[in-house]
Amino acid sequence: MPTTTQTAESAGRLREASRLIDDALKKGTCSDPRLLELSALDLANIRVDVPEQLRIMLAAARFFYVTGHAFRAIPIAQMARSLGLEAALPEQTIDALIAIGICSADSAGLPSAMEAYADALVLAQGLKDETREAKIWQNLGAALVYSGLHSEALNCFRESLKFSDSNPALKGLSAGTYTNIALCHLHLDEIRQGLAAIQRSIDLSGEPADPFSALNRVLAENYFARLLLEVNNFDAAKLHSRLARKYAADSNTPRADISASVAEGLTEVFSGQVDVGISRLTNTLERARTLKVTSREALVALVKAFEFIGQPDRALIYLRQMLEQQRDSQEQNALKHVKLHLQQLHPGIEDESSAIRRLQTREEVLEGRIAKQELTRQSQELFKARVEVMERLAVAAELRDDSTGEHSYRVGRMASLLAKEFGCDDDTVFMIDIAARLHDIGKIGIPDGILLKPAPLNAAERDVMKSHTTIGAEVLAKSNIAHMQMAEEIARHHHEWWDGTGYPGSQSSSGIPLAARITALADVFDALTHARPYKSAWTLDSALTEILSLRGRQFDPELTDLFLGLVARLRREHDNLDLFLGAAAKESPFLQARDRIRLTLEKDPDDGAQSSISRLDMQR
Repeated sequence: MPTTTQTAESAGRLREASRLIDDALKKGTCSDPRLLELSALDLANIRVDVPEQLRIMLAAARFFYVTGHAFRAIPIAQMARSLGLEAALPEQTIDALIAIGICSADSAGLPSAMEAYADALVLAQGLKDETREAKIWQNLGAALVYSGLHSEALNCFRESLKFSDSNPALKGLSAGTYTNIALCHLHLDEIRQGLAAIQRSIDLSGEPADPFSALNRVLAENYFARLLLEVNNFDAAKLHSRLARKYAADSNTPRADISASVAEGLTEVFSGQVDVGISRLTNTLERARTLKVTSREALVALVKAFEFIGQPDRALIYLRQMLEQQRDSQEQNALKHVKLHLQQLHPGIEDESSAIRRLQTREEVLEGRIAKQELTRQSQELFKARVEVMERLAVAAELRDDSTGEHSYRVGRMASLLAKEFGCDDDTVFMIDIAARLHDIGKIGIPDGILLKPAPLNAAERDVMKSHTTIGAEVLAKSNIAHMQMAEEIARHHHEWWDGTGYPGSQSSSGIPLAARITALADVFDALTHARPYKSAWTLDSALTEILSLRGRQFDPELTDLFLGLVARLRREHDNLDLFLGAAAKESPFLQARDRIRLTLEKDPDDGAQSSISRLDMQR
């Protein structure tokens, strides 16, 4: 029971935190962000006025998000979620989960975002809170757009419209949802559907009332212009690019200015004013870099513009710049998520050396063999806990290629079985299982346009794609997680060939690390036997025939013989090989959340939102 003095002290801390956040929100800036962050986190430790504490914490999280500091916002929102659950305040808990989702998605943390949204949906549906449920679906769709999963995002946006289209109070949410739907259709090259959606968004928007709504209108006009260019309606595209410029002036934000300039520049290039348009786009790129606003949109526009006018060499220059920017950004975000994850682990797991020292003390007391087994088990659990966030990011990167999210787990399991077949000890078998799951984590740095391209890649695109090996190895090397050398070797070398013609380092034969040679067989087998955006699934027999034909060229001959025998035995022992190899995927919180969301969507696949878009499409 707190004393009167303690209660008064807590009330004072609450008042000070309230003053700090209200002042920051009013000014749009904060002279001491660290003080504001600590004050917000401190509120989780007092119990004076929990609803007010939660209001302040969520306001602080929102402030850090809108000022571009998502990683500062995430711990505050997580604390708010825990406090809301403890105080049995479901509405505020939902708001905290939405904040976690928004900030995680903004910083390339799709797994954390999806887990938060899945939990929020359960609470919102239990309360029958349609307003919050609509917002959850809207933000979940946006998270999927950030990750290049446009078809999945469309399903979420349509679910949001089921609620917002029928509720006048959510008119603004509907407008934003239709804008996002149009963007998805633009990326999927479904131009007619995109035009129908963006027209609906404009019809619902009205005139912007504040800088934020003006920015949203700029984005809508930008997408409208780009969609119209795809059907060669240059006059209409010019009209909407001019509107984008008008609303950019109302917004007076760097992002709005950049987006409007991109629409203007692309429209000029496509309508024949090539020099003017290219000049505008290159100036826009420099302005974005000077203002420290994301320059990806300008880079994408320049690549498209140079491809349109038949200058692929210049397009390649900007494609490489885009790759470098995405690579740096995704690498930094991945490492920040790893750091955040490690900070959140139990102190006994956080400090590996202290955990080992405790076990060594027990070893002096217990019989040596038993203590050694305990040390091994604890070390394995420690490694799994530390590497979990990397595993989730690797799976998220693969979702653009493998919609089930199970490829990495199947490869890890198959690689570990082959390692055991080769005679590796149990510790090595365990490490290969976990490390091989991270073999394609470097795909976080590959642009969607290349990773999802249904047609064959050209030479330049193949070079970009090959870089996922070095990107992945560098991310793993910088993770500050112990025992990551094997994972780094696998990521870097799993595309090396036995005859030395692979990449990135032209290693050959036994110069390729054993774990990478093992993973290469498991990876190719799984890739061949499953559908990808650019290919159909092969039969198991066809895949094995292909692998046999590459014995001694791509694959280690001895390992190839062991692998073929292993697969033959597994086929006899398991009716469903995928189910057996992918069993570990069922334990992933990220994939569990994704399945829960998918099942919710499948309950009512023929929703009213889809019908409304279809009707609009038919009228055009």
